[in-house]
Amino acid sequence: MAYFSHQDPSCSESKINFQLAQMEIQRWCLLIDDPSVDASSLMMELKSVTGESKRFIAQAIDGVWALKSLPALRVVVETHFHIRIPYLARIMQAVKQAEEELWPELDLRIAERLSPRVPGQILMEASAMAGLITRWIKELDPTFTGKKKGLSGQDRSLVFRHSEGRTYFSGDFDAVTGQRFQKVLEKIRVKGGNLADALVDFLDRKTEVKIVEHLFTPLVGGVSWLPGAGFLSQEESALLGDMATHTIEMDDVATRVEKGYTPSPLLKLYVMVRDGTCRHPGCTVLAQNCQIDHVIPFGEGGLTVMWNLQCLCAHHHNMKTDKRIKATIDAMGWVTWIGPCNRPVVTEPSGPLAQEMPTGKWGQTLADRMEASLKRLRSSLEREGE
Repeated sequence: MAYFSHQDPSCSESKINFQLAQMEIQRWCLLIDDPSVDASSLMMELKSVTGESKRFIAQAIDGVWALKSLPALRVVVETHFHIRIPYLARIMQAVKQAEEELWPELDLRIAERLSPRVPGQILMEASAMAGLITRWIKELDPTFTGKKKGLSGQDRSLVFRHSEGRTYFSGDFDAVTGQRFQKVLEKIRVKGGNLADALVDFLDRKTEVKIVEHLFTPLVGGVSWLPGAGFLSQEESALLGDMATHTIEMDDVATRVEKGYTPSPLLKLYVMVRDGTCRHPGCTVLAQNCQIDHVIPFGEGGLTVMWNLQCLCAHHHNMKTDKRIKATIDAMGWVTWIGPCNRPVVTEPSGPLAQEMPTGKWGQTLADRMEASLKRLRSSLEREGE
């Protein structure tokens, strides 16, 4: 039976988690019968009745709105009571970015992602769920960019302030422009220097600066992904796709076994783009800021191959190296963690190359077949190494 880690039927805390979420959600659904009424007056009344902060009441309004607007989500929540008001609020804040005609499709996708696929699966962070919803909107709506306006009300802004011989400036750019600007300065920066000095050098330079960006585009549908910038809009995907000068099929490294300890740049990229973030439960450090870890240590016979590598931030990499936590990985890229309580917790990859694991019996059969195939490959490689 599939369940999220905090729903583990063998754990006494699971019943408490269920009851707390149930009482909280039912309470606010009774208090907020119509979340579309005037927010200010409703806020005043709810604060006087509950004593809760304005921030939490605002979350409750959004959370109840999510349940009333997204019927598939409501069924999942009222079946499991595995998420609480702040999580629901974060979902609604993301969904509100989309035109209402897209809400039914988003509703179905959200409900599916909030249904566990394997035993002990860790629940996706609310911020990660919001990011996933934003990605879906970009896939469904070619006009949606997801960009926030800058200080001047424009998509980009740059403000200068001159005072007593110094200049202070701040800017607000879309992620793609910001990435390019940072990479240019990093390319110019001399060893030991800082980005401010690099900016001065850039202004004084007359030579052309070339930078390399890795753009990951699905073969069928979807939108592109840029490290640091995340999933792009359809317009940005098309624009950067037209600028690409070299194409690499990432599938070529999916089963490549490399001899050394350090993975090649391409294999490292594959793991980074599969994982999306640090693979430790609940950690959201971006993959490009992580280290590449051999799940089975290289010194203990672990191979330098996609299905034995994962992204870990420095903190969690040190914890694993010190054997304070243990990890195993399967053919689908799902990592199972065992900590001091000896309870398995499973994390799934969240990057653009992560395989969408199908649900139901067929999905489990596919996963089993892939794992059996890789077990045979592992055994063959181990025999060759003897």
